[in-house]
Amino acid sequence: MEKSRKKIIKERIVILCIAVFVIGLLIYFLSDIFFPFIKLEAAQDFEGAKKLLLESGFVGFLTVSIIEALQMVVIFIPAEFIQLSSGMSYPWWLAIILCDLGVITGASIIYFLVNVFRFNGDIFNKEDRIKKYEQKSKTRNTIIFMYILFIMPIIPFGAICYYGSSKKIPYHKYLLTCATGVIPSISTSILMGSAIKKFIADSLPIWALILIIVLAAAILFTLLVFVLKKFFFKNEEGYTPFLVNILEKLAFKILSLKIRYKVTGAGSVQELTGPFIYLAEHHSALDFAALYKIDPDKDMAGVINEHLFRIPVLGKLIRKSSHISKKLFYPDVMCLKGIMRTIKRGRPVAIMPEARLSTDGGPSYVDENIAGLCKKLGVPVVLVEIRNNYFILPKWRKRIFRGVCEVEIKRIVTPEELKEISSTELAGIIRENLSYNEFSSKISEFRSNNKAKGLHNVLYMCPHCRTLYSNVSNGNTLTCTHCGKQYHIGKDYRFVESDIPTIFDYYAKIKDAEKETLLSVNLDIPVDVKIFKDQVKDVRVEKGVFHLDHDKVSFRSDISDLYFEYTTDRLEGIAYSVNEEFEMYYQDELYYFYPPKGERAVCTRVALLHELLRGELQNG
Repeated sequence: MEKSRKKIIKERIVILCIAVFVIGLLIYFLSDIFFPFIKLEAAQDFEGAKKLLLESGFVGFLTVSIIEALQMVVIFIPAEFIQLSSGMSYPWWLAIILCDLGVITGASIIYFLVNVFRFNGDIFNKEDRIKKYEQKSKTRNTIIFMYILFIMPIIPFGAICYYGSSKKIPYHKYLLTCATGVIPSISTSILMGSAIKKFIADSLPIWALILIIVLAAAILFTLLVFVLKKFFFKNEEGYTPFLVNILEKLAFKILSLKIRYKVTGAGSVQELTGPFIYLAEHHSALDFAALYKIDPDKDMAGVINEHLFRIPVLGKLIRKSSHISKKLFYPDVMCLKGIMRTIKRGRPVAIMPEARLSTDGGPSYVDENIAGLCKKLGVPVVLVEIRNNYFILPKWRKRIFRGVCEVEIKRIVTPEELKEISSTELAGIIRENLSYNEFSSKISEFRSNNKAKGLHNVLYMCPHCRTLYSNVSNGNTLTCTHCGKQYHIGKDYRFVESDIPTIFDYYAKIKDAEKETLLSVNLDIPVDVKIFKDQVKDVRVEKGVFHLDHDKVSFRSDISDLYFEYTTDRLEGIAYSVNEEFEMYYQDELYYFYPPKGERAVCTRVALLHELLRGELQNG
C-alpha cells in the first residue's frame, strides 16, 4: 500500500514538472511568435508575417511539436489550442506535420513512462472510461480500438496512448497507430485555425469562416458515425446507443462551461451495483443534468414529459436514449411499464415526483403513489436535493445564468428498509427530503442586470393593490403599472428593502389573495388549440373557449362539436409553459391551449387556481 502511494506521488511530481514546462513553452510561443504573427496578419502585413516565421524558424517548429507532445503526457491541458494556433501560424500542411511529430514524440514518451517506469495514467481518471468502452466494443483488436478512440471527441490523445502502451503490442505498431489515428482530428483543428487566420486578415468573409468550421465538424462527425457503426458498439435494446451517449456527454460538457457542479455524497451512489431510483425536487429544466453529474458513467433513464418526444431532432435523441415518456397529470400505464422494464434491465431511473417545474422556487405536492411504486420496484431509492438551479434557469426565463449547482445525496432508502416501512411512512420520508426551498438558505450572487426579465408572467398580480396582470419587468425591477409599487432584485435574488423579501413570499401573497376568491372563480378564456395524438405526426387544430370555475374545467370548440370537461377532483393538475400555453390530456390526446398574445400570463393563473381548488377539496 505504502509503495503504491509513493509511486502515485512520484507520478504526480513528474506530471507537475512537465505541466509547468508546457505552460512555459505556451507563454513563449504566444508572446514571441503567435501574438506578433496575428497582429501582422490583421494589419495585412503579409511580408512581415512571413519574415517573423522565417526568423523563428526551427525554434518555432520545435515549440509547436514539443507543446503537442507534452500536452499528451499531461492530458488535462487541451491539445486543441496548439493545433488551432499552429493552423493560424503556419501553412496547413506544415502545421499537420509539426503537430503529428509532436504526437509521435508524446506517444513515445508515454510508452517509455508506462513500460519502463510503470506509469499507468490512473491519476487522470480516464482509464476506467476507456475500459468501459472496450467492454462494449464489437472489436477485440487493440489497434482498431485505438483508431476508434482517436476520432472520438471526448477522449484525450494522451489517455489513449496510456491505454495503448499498457497493451502487449509492438512499439512500431503502437507508434504507427498513434501517428495516423490522430490525423483526422488534428487536421480539423488546423483547418479551423487556417480559416480563422484568413478571416482575421480580412481575406475571408464571416459566412465562409462559419461554413468551413461547420463543414469540418460535419466531416469529422460523419467519420465518427461511420466508424462507430462499422466497428464499435452493439446497440442493446433499452440502453442508450453509444453515439447518442457521446452527444449527451458533449451537451453536458457544454453546459458545464456555464454551470459548475458541486456533488456531495456521490460515492454512496457510485457504490450501488444494480438499478435504483433517483427522486429529486424539480426547480429547473436543468435538474436532470444535475442528477447526471452524480455518476456520469451510469446509463440513467429519465421520466420525461411525453410532449418533448415530439420535438424534431431532440425528441428523436430522447427516444433513442430509451428515456421514459410520461403524460403529465394523467393516468399513464405505459410510463409505469417503461419504468419497470428499465429497472429490470439494470438501469437507474430518475423521477421528479412533483411532475412540473416549481414556479416560486419552493417544493410542490408529492403524490403518495410514488411511495407505492418505489416499494413495488424494491430497489434502492436515492433522495437528492438540488440547489441553485432555480436561479440559474427558472421556469419563467429562457436564458441560462452562470452559477454553481449544488447536488447533495440526502438519503438512500435500501430495499431492506422498503420492506419494513409502509407506503405512508415512505411518502413522509420522501416529502421530508424533497422539501427544499431555494430561498431558505444563503444564495450565491448573480450579477446579471436582467434577473427580473419575464418574472411578471408568473407574479401576475400586484399584492399591494391586487390588480391582475398589471406588473411589468425590466432589468432587475418588477413594477406595478397600476399603483406604481416596485420590487428590485438584488445580487442574491432577494428583493431589496422590500416588505416582501423573496419571489417565494411574493407568490405566497398571490396564493393568499386567490384563495379568498375561489368560490367566485369563473374564467372563460378564448384559446387556440393544438391537439396531439400518440403515434400521429399531424396536429389537429381547434379554436374555442376554455372554462374554469370552482367545480370543473372544460373546453368547448367554436368550429366543431368537440366538448369535454373534468370535475376539479378528477384532474390531477394543469401543466403550463410561462407566457405561452397551458396543457392537459383528454382521452389520451394532449391539448395545448394558447390564450391571445399579450394575455398569456393567464397560463400561470389557470394552473394555480386549479391547484388551489383541488387542494381545498382534498383538505375538506
